[in-house]
Amino acid sequence: MAEYSDIASFEMLFKKHYKFLVLVAFQLTKDEDASEDIVQDFFISYWNRRNEVQIESTFQSYATRAVKNLSLSFLKKQPLSVEITDQNQIEVQTDYLEEEEALHLKESADEKVLGLVNLLPEDRKKVFLQYVVDGLSYADIAKANNISINTVKTQMKRAYAFLKTKAAEDPLSIIFIAILLGKGKL
Repeated sequence: MAEYSDIASFEMLFKKHYKFLVLVAFQLTKDEDASEDIVQDFFISYWNRRNEVQIESTFQSYATRAVKNLSLSFLKKQPLSVEITDQNQIEVQTDYLEEEEALHLKESADEKVLGLVNLLPEDRKKVFLQYVVDGLSYADIAKANNISINTVKTQMKRAYAFLKTKAAEDPLSIIFIAILLGKGKL
């Protein structure tokens, strides 16, 4: 991308987006140092590949998606265990799990979340995925689907309500949904 090929432009881009992207990473990792490292790694990688990268939406959307993916990769490398302290409280703690078990848990989580998301009505699922996966704003989703922002808000509210209800039926689902949505959006 030629507009960010000189160091001054790139530095402005970094300053403009750094804090936001650290918050995006922190929302997933809950680790401030790791979040800063992830965002710095993203910017280094972006700088090294700046002439090859083709951004089809905004830089912020592209960067948000990339940082979320890097954060999930970071989490995947962390040992994880789940402790249910009572029926209403589930804690995720870092402990040792065999790598194979952790991979199986992640695959199981992905399948469970995709299964729940696939139960959403088609239009609602499309809006939900554009927000969660693609990182689009409500305004961008409204424009892309030729609907009002209020319709997007309603669809998102209903999608979250549905996922909360399903999670209440299966307490472990809340962990899987939280991982997908960046912990705390529900």
